[in-house]
Amino acid sequence: MASELPNMMGDDGHIPAGDSGPHSTGTGGDDHSPFDRAYRGILRGLYEGTLVPGQRLIAPDLMQRFDVGRGTVREVLHRLASSGVVSIIPNRGAAIRQLTRREVAGVLDIVEVLLGLAARGAAVRLGPGEDRDKLLALHARLQQVNDISAFSDFLSAREEYYRHIVRLSCNGELRRIFPDTQIHIMRIQLRTFGLAADAFDPDDFTALTEALLAGEPHAAEEAGKRHVDLTRNRIIRLPARAFAPEK
Repeated sequence: MASELPNMMGDDGHIPAGDSGPHSTGTGGDDHSPFDRAYRGILRGLYEGTLVPGQRLIAPDLMQRFDVGRGTVREVLHRLASSGVVSIIPNRGAAIRQLTRREVAGVLDIVEVLLGLAARGAAVRLGPGEDRDKLLALHARLQQVNDISAFSDFLSAREEYYRHIVRLSCNGELRRIFPDTQIHIMRIQLRTFGLAADAFDPDDFTALTEALLAGEPHAAEEAGKRHVDLTRNRIIRLPARAFAPEK
């Protein structure tokens, strides 16, 4: 599937740049400030898997880990909460956000529209040459991954594939508004349930690639939406224990 899209979900170990990424902390300060060190460190922990959905964030531990003061930790956690990365529960502290079934559905609704928009723009601009060759090469990489032992290779190829589509769309706003961190939280949260949110099936990408190569904007948009719908159909069948309780 996202998000991922604009550096959707950096499952390959790269934290996406954007509102939740390391290059845009929202503070306007330098990259080595205490705030930035803790903010980016928590995001990196999420992307590298050392922090997982539902895990509590203990202020003294964060202070020691990132060598920052309590005030900085408080500011960072509130910033992450405003981005949907962290949940702050009164009298209980903070934790990496865990999505409910309804919240996952909401994320997928957004991803469906945005991937369709990106695919439509990319189809208009994709002509003969380097960009077309790269799309074909990325699709070929995805088709070569057919075993869980190559999962990391699949993640890398998938993210590059989505990034290429967004770049081809020439729509900078897609990268800015895409909820990439929420997509990554969703994927990590559901990964133990048959990789339901990871689109770990090479066939998921075939119709989208073909529509892009055909240069038909409407067909590409619909293919992008159907691509997300394949993931949605897998997630719908998951048991209640895969999700946080509804609020």
